Amino acid sequence: MKTIIHTALFTILISMSSMSFAQYSYQNDDLDEGDVLVDFALARPLGLVGSVLGMAIHGVGLLASVPGGNFGEAGEVLVEKPLNYTFNRPLGRFEDTK
Repeated sequence: MKTIIHTALFTILISMSSMSFAQYSYQNDDLDEGDVLVDFALARPLGLVGSVLGMAIHGVGLLASVPGGNFGEAGEVLVEKPLNYTFNRPLGRFEDTK
């Protein structure tokens, strides 16, 4: 009986998830698979590395940016923009950064 229940639940979950993917693909029919692959394999990991490096540089640069009064601007350029590029952009959409 457990096997039947597990199989039914698994089938329902798979069918529900495939419907959501189908809706997404119809809404974004101009999305190229190559762009998604390049974004997932290269751009996102490089964006993560850039974010970590930006945080490290920003941390060291606090000595200059705080007295100079541009702490917020430096943080935006070195930390916020790379993080937005890496995590807040739809997959495969390189121009949709915030």
